[in-house]
Amino acid sequence: MLKSLLRFTSRLLGRYWFAAAPDWELARRRAETTTANARAPRTVVVTSAQLADLPVEILTPPGAPADAAVLYLHGGGYVIGSARMMRPLTGALALDMGTTVYALDYRLAPEHPHPAPIDDAVAVYRELLERGIPAEHIAVAGDSAGGGLALEVGMRIRDENLPAPAILGLICPVLDFSPDSAAFHCGPTREPLITPKVIEQFLDAYLPGIPAAQRHALSPLYRDLTGLPPIVVHSAGEDPLSGDARRLAARATELGVPLRHREYRKVWHVFHAMPMKSGRDATRDLAAVLTEGIYGHRTGYRATS
Repeated sequence: MLKSLLRFTSRLLGRYWFAAAPDWELARRRAETTTANARAPRTVVVTSAQLADLPVEILTPPGAPADAAVLYLHGGGYVIGSARMMRPLTGALALDMGTTVYALDYRLAPEHPHPAPIDDAVAVYRELLERGIPAEHIAVAGDSAGGGLALEVGMRIRDENLPAPAILGLICPVLDFSPDSAAFHCGPTREPLITPKVIEQFLDAYLPGIPAAQRHALSPLYRDLTGLPPIVVHSAGEDPLSGDARRLAARATELGVPLRHREYRKVWHVFHAMPMKSGRDATRDLAAVLTEGIYGHRTGYRATS
């Protein structure tokens, strides 16, 4: 009953938010207004700060060590969303991991298109290092567009020869910007929140002036995965993006990149943020793997799908 109600509510929210497209300023106001009551768990302390001159929400659970962190990148198709909106999920991750989460409000498209969000996230990652948090105790994670950004940030960190984070966490990530994306060929689904048309509008805002046929090379799905830290990917069976998550897992397996992929059936895009048992169970599962990454042993990772 609760799951059906949440699915219905998600469908209404999606239609309300994205009916404003491409007026993204209006879509942002609608999204922020309808999620104004988003709260972190009671015992998690939420503070605002500036890291690398960028706004960050810091979510600190009881007893969190000073030398570990999760850099979290919110979803919203690169055009809407905020750290505040994701407090129920980021706060739950902080509490389940016993680790401070730094949720970045990166610059949004279309005012700040690709690669502005990646630049922002890497700048904050550098500052975490400068503040004395060792890379091997940092996880980079995100949901939806933020999940794809987490993978791109891992690539940029590698390419700039920065110390690699311990692990990357991807929740229902956006991975393929091209017309080849499984999202555009998945057929009808029960996904209540996003549609292929909405995804196309996101990408048009994030990659302005870049024809669809030329977006293949920019897609994290097709980029070089070698040399990345361990990756954990969660996908949802009803999500049109789930096929791209499976393709990422297959590519990682071929290349010997350590990746864990878990696809949850009969749930929708970023269901982790929903107040239902399957969402909480998935968040705890993700937290356990991220915790293993930053506090445990990398040798336990295997490339699987």
